[in-house]
Amino acid sequence: MKRSRILSLLLSGALLAGVLGGCGTSDPQAGTGSSGAASTPDENVTATLTYWDTSDYADLESNLILATAIEKFNEKYPNVTIDVVSKGRVEDLYSALSIAFSAGNGPDLFWSNVGEVMSDYVKNGYLMDLSDLSDSLGWEDVFYSSALANQMTLWDGIYAVPKAQKVLGIYYNKSIYQQFGFEVPATEEEFIDQCETLLAAGITPIGNAGKYAACTNRWFDAYLDVNGGTELHDQLLSGEAAINCDAVVQSFEDMAGMVKYFQNGYLAQEESETTMALVSGDICFTFDGSWVYYDIQNAGGNVEDYGFFVFTGASEPRADTYGDGVFASADTEHPELVKYFLECYSSAECYQASFESTGAITVARYDVIDQAGLDSLNQDILAALNAPGGAYMPSNEMAWPSRLSDLLLEYIDQVALGEVTPADAAASLDETAASIGFYK
Repeated sequence: MKRSRILSLLLSGALLAGVLGGCGTSDPQAGTGSSGAASTPDENVTATLTYWDTSDYADLESNLILATAIEKFNEKYPNVTIDVVSKGRVEDLYSALSIAFSAGNGPDLFWSNVGEVMSDYVKNGYLMDLSDLSDSLGWEDVFYSSALANQMTLWDGIYAVPKAQKVLGIYYNKSIYQQFGFEVPATEEEFIDQCETLLAAGITPIGNAGKYAACTNRWFDAYLDVNGGTELHDQLLSGEAAINCDAVVQSFEDMAGMVKYFQNGYLAQEESETTMALVSGDICFTFDGSWVYYDIQNAGGNVEDYGFFVFTGASEPRADTYGDGVFASADTEHPELVKYFLECYSSAECYQASFESTGAITVARYDVIDQAGLDSLNQDILAALNAPGGAYMPSNEMAWPSRLSDLLLEYIDQVALGEVTPADAAASLDETAASIGFYK
């Protein structure tokens, strides 16, 4: 990716321990492990590339992007084995990666979320910089802009081939909207007015799965984008601006007013419970991710009966997005084979296979999506992924380390209860950020 162009877009608001060791047998290829152009290995080379993933994604029958990439890769290199290894749940994978890195025996390739969890590996040079590969293959023209912009915000470079890009926004029950004559709000004030109307009518406006920090913190993130603006918000996410600032204080104040619209006992609520409440009409709104599209169906709902919009307030509201992707070891013994595999993985053919099978518009290559065949809810979600204001990353364990995001949830609750002032909450978060070395 052309860094100056992406950084310019970010600033203008147009967008949202050890050493990795190579695995496998040796091969007679040349290469330094950089992401630039290099000589192509002999097509008869024999080698093994190790690929780690979670148990869900290691299943090639369901992970069609990976399965198609392997098939495409083996057309050129039939004697190179891609050894797909399941490492269990996400947290198990991350633990295995940490152990492997510290032992100098990490995988050639692996899946991970694109977030703070990979920042130390990037900082210490353990991962292959794919910026030149991204430029040469034109990734900025085919992937959701936020899939690359988030990496630039975190690492000032591209280190993963995007796989999927999720978007967070507000789902609403169309039946309730019709009952009260509501329209999708254009401003924060209109949204609050709708919540007040619902509350007065005895309807709980918002279902919030507060058992998980991310579900409450994303409301704070949305207010931070409104109160701080694009540039400051991105700086706060990347540790380039002090958390103890007016925008953070104001966002705590706004959250104290927002929680009165949440259901009683929201801090103990499961995500599945809020989705069921949305489908049953017990609530009108929930701020959740693009995966809830499928949860609505599993709860017996018709997706045509629900809409989705980006939290409003800014003149050009940005979407809250994050994604995942495939990373590579900087010290793999087979750098050119790895880069060719990533080239295959990033091809339209792989994402097309996934989209045609699942219909999921969150595949990171938006150019394979057949927009004409989308239902109304997916059209809304796609519009959010392409929000005119761009996108920002969630703070919760994506841009911020877990210690900060967990503390944020505590202070949101304490400020709402009047136990801590917004100013004190901002100051304490700032002190913690400094103490853990978050600031750049």
